[in-house]
Amino acid sequence: CDWYIEIAKTRFYSEDSQSNKIAQKTSVKVLKGILTLLHPFAPFITEELWSYFKVEGDDDLIVSQWLSSDDRNYDRDTFQNFEIIKSTISAVRMIRTKMNVPNNRKSKIIIRNGKKFETLIQTNDNIIKSLAGIENIDFSEDEERPEKSASAIVNMMEIFVPLDGLIDFDIEIERLTKRLNELDKHVISAEKKVSNENFIKRAPKDIVAHEKQKLEDMKIEYSLIKQNLDILS
Repeated sequence: CDWYIEIAKTRFYSEDSQSNKIAQKTSVKVLKGILTLLHPFAPFITEELWSYFKVEGDDDLIVSQWLSSDDRNYDRDTFQNFEIIKSTISAVRMIRTKMNVPNNRKSKIIIRNGKKFETLIQTNDNIIKSLAGIENIDFSEDEERPEKSASAIVNMMEIFVPLDGLIDFDIEIERLTKRLNELDKHVISAEKKVSNENFIKRAPKDIVAHEKQKLEDMKIEYSLIKQNLDILS
């Protein structure tokens, strides 16, 4: 649902009037369905909201029909295709967040081994560009990794985000190095704690488990920062 709302927003402000109308009609239909389901629990506010959306021929909400699943068309291919679009957007967002790319900086992406999904991605490129903060999508079969780029794998596609021009490498290297040094000290301290027999015996089990999980989380973060530093270097 949250994904559809994000996509619908891009269509509400689209210059494509047909796409705009479809998004509006679909959103109103879904909202009216939600109001129908909520009505027994919140009758007054749902009836008030219903009055803004009902059209000629609609009954008041209190006497309207319940939703029916008879007209539901489950299109498996559409669902699978949308999962690929979602995963692509999420992968780019993850890279941008991980590499501290400012929200107002548009990135480009290069997709390798993406021939199978090229038509799908090109057909929905406006959605991907809008929700992932991308200005350009290129497909490549070049075996060389793009210089100074972060990457992710989605459905066997390699997605690269070139970082040059998006971040200040010196500042980012300094920030990550500082955090790496902090983690180094914390990990050493945590390892001593969880290997201390007195702590293991005397502390409650949930506290011991919490400390072990905290140590594991710090090690994962340490590894990710090392990877990011390797990319920037």
